[in-house]
Amino acid sequence: MYRTYAFAAVCSVCMIITLISDAEAGCEDIGRCCSGKSTGCKYSYGSSGRHGRVCYCDEYCQKSGDCCSDYESYCLSRAQDCVMTYWSHWSHCTARCGLGMTERRREVHIPPSGGGKECGKRRQTKACRHNNDRCRNKEIAQILPSYHNRKRNVRDKYERPSVLKKVKKDSYCVHYRISSIAWYCRYASPYHVLKIGSLVCAECHDTAMDREGHCAGSYTAVRSRWRSLVGRPCHGTWESEGEKEENCRCGENPGKDFIFV
Repeated sequence: MYRTYAFAAVCSVCMIITLISDAEAGCEDIGRCCSGKSTGCKYSYGSSGRHGRVCYCDEYCQKSGDCCSDYESYCLSRAQDCVMTYWSHWSHCTARCGLGMTERRREVHIPPSGGGKECGKRRQTKACRHNNDRCRNKEIAQILPSYHNRKRNVRDKYERPSVLKKVKKDSYCVHYRISSIAWYCRYASPYHVLKIGSLVCAECHDTAMDREGHCAGSYTAVRSRWRSLVGRPCHGTWESEGEKEENCRCGENPGKDFIFV
């Protein structure tokens, strides 16, 4: 009976020694070290079947705590981190005018291996704004015949303090030469009298100004666009004849004098 117990104890010790010796092996035996998480990058030891044991040689085993005993000595010593090239210069802005997008790229020079550090992003983007001389005339001037200006100079009959206390800015005028005009403008009064080469006056009144004292589309020294706001549709382009004239008022000649809106 004592011999039986002694034999069983010896067998148990042998099994423990075998498990320990098997556990000390692993990555070197399979000859693999994997990056990321790989269920196939494993080493099985111990008895076969459901009582067998498994350790892993992938990078994820450091988080899950089931690395083979020689993972650090075998894999990490041979690990190759990803090496990438330098970032390229930022590309041109995708927008010709206003808000757009620009990007830069880099490539993988040496891929990771043996559980080395993974590669970073290969592409970066950021917002950009592109404004040059071509963008100065992106606003379209919306115009009305100048006789509509009479309604702007009427005193507020309700005498609202916000209106009475408002500091009025001086009007300014810009003289334009018509560069192009849509063919159907011939049916839109009073724009039907306009032709290529016609000289017109456009007034920027206080009520149409923004906070900077500028009327939308009232450009100078550059060709810009305009369109009508009453009657039949009409639009075209014009170029300023000189700079804007401060403290100026256009007349009320139909087809020649207009106001910005």
